Amino acid sequence: MTTPALDRHEQRKLETRQRLLDAAEQVFSRMGYEAASVLDITEAANVSKRTFYLHFNDKEELIEALAMRGFIELRTQAENKEDLTAADHTFEQGMYSVAKLIFEYVQDHPQLMEIVFGRDGSFRLQAMAREFIAQAWEENIARECTWKADADAPSVIVANAMAGMLFQLMCWWSKRPNEYTPDEMAKMYASMLIKGIEVNFIHHTHMQEP
Repeated sequence: MTTPALDRHEQRKLETRQRLLDAAEQVFSRMGYEAASVLDITEAANVSKRTFYLHFNDKEELIEALAMRGFIELRTQAENKEDLTAADHTFEQGMYSVAKLIFEYVQDHPQLMEIVFGRDGSFRLQAMAREFIAQAWEENIARECTWKADADAPSVIVANAMAGMLFQLMCWWSKRPNEYTPDEMAKMYASMLIKGIEVNFIHHTHMQEP
């Protein structure tokens, strides 16, 4: 049986970890990921370097935890959004609402997005982001839809395709935030998902003259 003392110890560990993550987010925003050191983070969190290494092996593991915390917060916001649970909303409206939340998050956290999606972003961190998005879409499909027995692709394939498109748009837009608003990006994404890519252009066939 867990003792109250152990509960308090675990609570203090959790609070210290959150304080390190909060400090890291502030330090990265101010200094950038590469320039920031573990010492900068521990000083901002008012803990020792030894304490840092009790929670994280290195700075890369910390940024992965920071990114995952953001993904989880974003997913919670999406699940709690009222217009997603409304009985009269369409699937496209649901996709738009989730995508808008995501693009707003990208806009509000430029430094973190640069770390995740930039050229120097770690493959492991990017793979983690894609997997998290794909899993969220798959769970959303299972919750909102009944899959057709004669569907061309299973839900896991569709969810990964949806996630791949969204991930690439997040990468592209994070470097060009002034070209479109989060609302515009979300509308284009939802439209392509529901109506298809081909509705946006006319395919020119080249026919040989007789």
